[in-house]
Amino acid sequence: MLLSLLLAAATFGDDASEAPTRALARELSGFTRLAGTSGSRVGAVWAARELERAGFTVELDEREIVLSYPRSVRVALFDDASVLAPAMQRGDRFDPNARPTGDVPLYNGWAKSAKLRAAVVDAGYGLRADFERLKAAGIDVTGRVVLARYGHAYRGVKPELAAEYGAIAVLLWTPSDDDGAGKGEVWPYGPWKPDRDAQRGSILSMARTPGDPSTPGFASARPGAGQKRVLGAELDALLPTIPCLPIGAREADWLRAHLAFDPDGKTPLGPGPAEVALELDAPRELRTIVNVVATLSGVGDELVLAGAHRDAWVRGMNDDGSGVVTLIRAAQHLGARVKNGWKPTATVRIALWDAEEFGLIGSTEYGEGHAEELARHARLYINTDSGCSGTTFGADGSPGLIELLHRALERVDDPSAPTPRNLWQQWTEKNPTPELGFPGSGSDFAVFLHHLSVPVVDIGFGGASGGQYHTRFDDFGQVDRFLDPGWKGHELAGTFLAELLRAAADEPARIFDPSEAARALAGAARGQKQVAWLGPERAERLAVAFDGLAARPQADAARHFYARFAFEPGLPGRTWFKNRLWAPGLETGYSSELFPSLTEAARRGANDLDRELDDLIGVARGLTSER
Repeated sequence: MLLSLLLAAATFGDDASEAPTRALARELSGFTRLAGTSGSRVGAVWAARELERAGFTVELDEREIVLSYPRSVRVALFDDASVLAPAMQRGDRFDPNARPTGDVPLYNGWAKSAKLRAAVVDAGYGLRADFERLKAAGIDVTGRVVLARYGHAYRGVKPELAAEYGAIAVLLWTPSDDDGAGKGEVWPYGPWKPDRDAQRGSILSMARTPGDPSTPGFASARPGAGQKRVLGAELDALLPTIPCLPIGAREADWLRAHLAFDPDGKTPLGPGPAEVALELDAPRELRTIVNVVATLSGVGDELVLAGAHRDAWVRGMNDDGSGVVTLIRAAQHLGARVKNGWKPTATVRIALWDAEEFGLIGSTEYGEGHAEELARHARLYINTDSGCSGTTFGADGSPGLIELLHRALERVDDPSAPTPRNLWQQWTEKNPTPELGFPGSGSDFAVFLHHLSVPVVDIGFGGASGGQYHTRFDDFGQVDRFLDPGWKGHELAGTFLAELLRAAADEPARIFDPSEAARALAGAARGQKQVAWLGPERAERLAVAFDGLAARPQADAARHFYARFAFEPGLPGRTWFKNRLWAPGLETGYSSELFPSLTEAARRGANDLDRELDDLIGVARGLTSER
């Protein structure tokens, strides 16, 4: 404790010459910001003030939604079934109405309340292949608590699969070799995670219906507006069916030491003598969240948006305080341009979303509530999430935006280069032919990309790393001392985001390149030739159609490209998702599944597959000029 206080005194003091993003970060990360609590509300008022000072018109967009808080949590580890005194235990309580809100205990959002005690089975990463391996070895997880490692898929996939195979609870953990002592010095001496802490996070299914689970597919209203909702058994069916809690590596290592292993010492044979007792009281309740939406009006009717989430599991300086302060810094740069006479062609809108951590809720509800406006006028959504830990540029997003990025990156110098160069030169030094991938889900771009058919780009600056993700020590000190000392990365990100918004707002007609997008889709189609159910002939037919579109796109293809490919009834089984070119993988979450409408059609048979393939080819040909 004394060391922490000394470090705080040494690094957190006011400095008249400090970087503007550092000053913003000190204020923002001084309190916890869990969605729906007083801290989140304070953060909204603070952000609105800063954006108004930058010259933007600000709206506080309030939404009443269902959330789930850990009123009490207890985990106890026992040597065997006959033992009454635990070998290790921890317990915590949380009051979302406290002022100020305290630190959030180790829990997973939306986990089902329960009280139980059972033996443990180690299920590796908790993916289907892991459960099938256990099943093949004769190990039944029915009635057991599953121990599953974070990684290789969205955390919410793991309890969903565990319940499918009969488990009654899940404990999620990360080995110290991944983000703790195995990487180096742990906090407060270094940036890595102590073995007592763990990754919090939501387990709501993002690959089926993100957003407020009580308003699936339609917008949550303002408080007191008489909102229709899904409740009772219908709501239960949309939420996790078993408890799920994160535990530290210390607890997980103790459990694994009490499991039976085969001679190689790696593969668990089945439950050992140890048992786990869990008690979780996490009731659902109506809470108010606040999106901060700031607007800089343009002269036309087109709209360019950028966003970051303001809520956090605790103080969240990296996730996503970094996105918040860099977007506010970008707003300051743009506001200064306006004072010097600049007038954007497209309207610029900056949104600081609430409740992203619970399941992309604030952005989803806003997108659903403004669907008509956004589908008609929005040309681009820029996202930044955990977006800054250094000065190395990176991006992912909808194919078709490389030339826009090129124009903006060329305008910004790389402060880390020993000789003068710009950010485009930095990016292309390692990626001579840069491409954007096909993002799945996991951040606030999802509603724009998968529901509204708006092109998106997800921006980040990296270089340093640590074990702070969703922990108590993702705070000002972690960024100030380890992730971005001197705040050069944050200042760079603010400058670049301003240039990207300016480039898009000045020439909205040049935001999206349909030829680039079609080339990427042609390559993706050819990459599916080895997929058994599709086959090389069908994949090549689709690729050739995209080749033709790349060579001769219609004049309006840039504005309507992804909307023309959208499937308005939605993908079977997850109708919220309209993007049939790619969608979040149902058992990966973060990463994407290409051509999901073809996958679903193939499950119904070859005739349906060919009809869907012909339809996709027809859209591509319809976007091709006849010359």
